[in-house]
Amino acid sequence: MTPKEAYDTLISEVVKVSLLLSVRGLLTWDQRTYMPKKAARFRGMQYSVLAEYAHDFITSDRFRSLLERAEEGDWERNSREGMNLFWLRREYDHQMKLPKELQLRIVKLATEMEVLWREAKRDDDPSKVLPLLKEMVSLKREVAERLGYENEPYDALLDGYEPGLKATEVEEVFSYIKTETVKLLRKVMEARERGKVPNRELFAGRYPVARQREFNLFLLREIGYDLDAGRLDETTHPFAVRITPNDVRITTRYKEEDLPDGIFSTLHEMGHALYGMGLPEEWFGEPVGNAASLSVHESQSRFWENVVGRSPEFWERFYPYLRAFFPNLYGAPMEEFVFLINDIRPSFIRIEADELTYNLHIILRFELERAMINGQLDVSDLPEAWNEKFKEMFGMEPPSHREGFLQDIHWYSGSFGYFPTYTLGNVMAAQIRAKMSDEIDLQRAVREGEFARILGWLRSKIHRHGALYLSKDLINLATGEPPKAKYLMDYLARKVERFYG
Repeated sequence: MTPKEAYDTLISEVVKVSLLLSVRGLLTWDQRTYMPKKAARFRGMQYSVLAEYAHDFITSDRFRSLLERAEEGDWERNSREGMNLFWLRREYDHQMKLPKELQLRIVKLATEMEVLWREAKRDDDPSKVLPLLKEMVSLKREVAERLGYENEPYDALLDGYEPGLKATEVEEVFSYIKTETVKLLRKVMEARERGKVPNRELFAGRYPVARQREFNLFLLREIGYDLDAGRLDETTHPFAVRITPNDVRITTRYKEEDLPDGIFSTLHEMGHALYGMGLPEEWFGEPVGNAASLSVHESQSRFWENVVGRSPEFWERFYPYLRAFFPNLYGAPMEEFVFLINDIRPSFIRIEADELTYNLHIILRFELERAMINGQLDVSDLPEAWNEKFKEMFGMEPPSHREGFLQDIHWYSGSFGYFPTYTLGNVMAAQIRAKMSDEIDLQRAVREGEFARILGWLRSKIHRHGALYLSKDLINLATGEPPKAKYLMDYLARKVERFYG
């Protein structure tokens, strides 16, 4: 068998297995939207069977022999074939280092813990979930040790979401962002003390959920989300999931007294979904058919949510429609609404945070999960450590655990190393904005509703490449530079100047 024949056979089998495993996305969507509570135990068993099947496939002698023979071919690194083999080799090596039993324990534990986390959050009772979280941290440490690392255990987990990235690199970027954020926040707080705040009373009232949903569906259609290839549903913690190229679903949440919350949750998840829809359909099931990384994924969601969605130009186009859906807004000027949705005001909840302080939320989580995985923080001390660090960064202490360390699902689904990708995504989104603005009149495109032009740029520069490049190389290819936090802080500084003087 030639290397080319081995490669073709390997990819054919990988695609078949990927198609089967794509049902995990459907199971996850169902679990977080409509699944009955009592179904959790068997849902965990379903996940386990799929995980076991995937592990057995990729650690089989046949997979190894095909991979080794295919690797003897003369493939260019960033070719479709070369990168498919790169990702498959990486996955094979990881799977061989992680016993099947360990992976199944993590899957089962995560499924059980998600259900208990919802109860703990609802009842503000950490005791319901902390013992399981402690077990999860222990399992994740074992994963890190088995995978191996150069500097610290946390690196092994971070690599799972952002290949090649080290915690020390994240720390350097976050240190710069933290310093600059504190400077800008000081200016904002001084301006707020002088009375520079939006008039929130203009927007007080009730906004029926049914009407919010109709407006969000209207926005999705206008921007270019294909509702024949997706859905919009409700959940506690919004997410997007790509089941197949033509089935990319999003979820959101609504609050009758908070209209912007549902709008921006929807725009955020739409950004993820547009990326999923833009990945090469003919590569589906192959490793290169996936997103480059979670940080690149986040750059797409934050671009649409913040760069586009919070811009004055966006609401020059859509505020008249918003008023038509909610007539009580006729007494509220558009300019005041734009100020409201860009208001910088420290809050306890990450997903409700403004653009500036959001990154402080991520830095806090990065520091805590890094300490837990590296053995510097015991899980039983997490509630107190969270409150202390939050007070240090934000100057206030969470009034409850549901507004503290219980607010996010990530740790309770076993996702350690995930949080940094949010701020890294912000860094990339700002850099993408700067480069796009050099090539097209972005403000005019938003104002005129030329979203196809904006999406076309993203499709050409980011989406169509799938996972042909590591994220740093992809951003370098798209913008001419590797990711630089300076673009983010310059963008935020201009926003502070615009709204707070």
